[in-house]
Amino acid sequence: MKKQRILILATTASMIKQFNMHNIDILRSLGAEVYVGTNFYSPGTITNDSSNKLRSELQEKGVKCFQIDFKREIGTHKSNKQALKEICNIISSEKITGIHAHSPLGGIIGRRAAHKKNIKIIYTAHGFQFFRGGPIKNWIIFFPVEWFYGRWTDALITINKQDFKISKKIPAKNKYYIPGIGIDISQDVNYSETRKKARQKLGLNKDDYLIISVGELNKNKNHLTVLRAISRLNNPKIKYMIAGIGPERKELLRLSEKLKLGKNFKLLGYLENLQDLYCAADLNVFISKREGLGLAGLDGIKYGLYIIGSKRTGMKDYITSDKIGLLVDSPTNVDEVASMIYKALKGSRRISDKSILKKFSYTNVDKKMKFIYKKEFFS
Repeated sequence: MKKQRILILATTASMIKQFNMHNIDILRSLGAEVYVGTNFYSPGTITNDSSNKLRSELQEKGVKCFQIDFKREIGTHKSNKQALKEICNIISSEKITGIHAHSPLGGIIGRRAAHKKNIKIIYTAHGFQFFRGGPIKNWIIFFPVEWFYGRWTDALITINKQDFKISKKIPAKNKYYIPGIGIDISQDVNYSETRKKARQKLGLNKDDYLIISVGELNKNKNHLTVLRAISRLNNPKIKYMIAGIGPERKELLRLSEKLKLGKNFKLLGYLENLQDLYCAADLNVFISKREGLGLAGLDGIKYGLYIIGSKRTGMKDYITSDKIGLLVDSPTNVDEVASMIYKALKGSRRISDKSILKKFSYTNVDKKMKFIYKKEFFS
């Protein structure tokens, strides 16, 4: 068998860092040469410093990195054509035998390149743009696109059960479900001591109730609704902090000022390590309008952090009872979100049974990914 040369493709460096480091290690363990193509200069939800560190870390592993000038969202005709040309050049120059693509745009351009160069491709959908209960226009616009490119897909991976059901309508050769991208479920932290120190560092009083959200500051993550819901509760003991960077920063600060939340609201920026924040918090509000699975929700559960999520997302795969969290029907309904926050606050709950995490652990997910890689790239 000839040497497998696999290109991991994503529109932003953050998708490589957050979702693909284990995939890279699995491919290397199987004897493949691994290449990464992404936008290191506009890295997404991580900082430029983190992107530079990522590139160095990959190169130390022997992974060859390529800058691809992907644009965010759907890009432009000119930029997408340029990205396609760059990927095709990498395939030719490096003798790439297979691609594993991520993100909607990376998946489309990656599949065009793979089809053009006649090589195998796996596409992981981190949450379809169309989903049950979602906007009709998304089904009209995005489902036909996914169906069309499904014809050029050797393997389609979905990371929640609802998307897996939908994938059966898409003409990809093989379809797989894996429970997320894996999380580290080991915990060697002294919770009480970590919580005490973290809350002191954040300037919290003993009786303050800290609500957190983790994720990019964008419209999809829906932080503005959380701000409005907290304002409606009018409880000075509630503090709200968001870990993340993104285009809605100014709008969040503007709304906070309008709602007169003052010191009760804080933007923490990009945090490399979220352990202290999860321990310091009393509630994780993660009400994205669209979410494949919601890694920040799972990570919080590891530390016993109660969660409010959205029923329309893959979060319902792990928020399976009110002992873990609560699910809102409509993530943009301020009254419903406020009601759920009030209910969680009055319950003052922590998650004691974390057995649900085993399904989403690196041990389980990596085993499934290794099987898929062997079947698609090495058989």
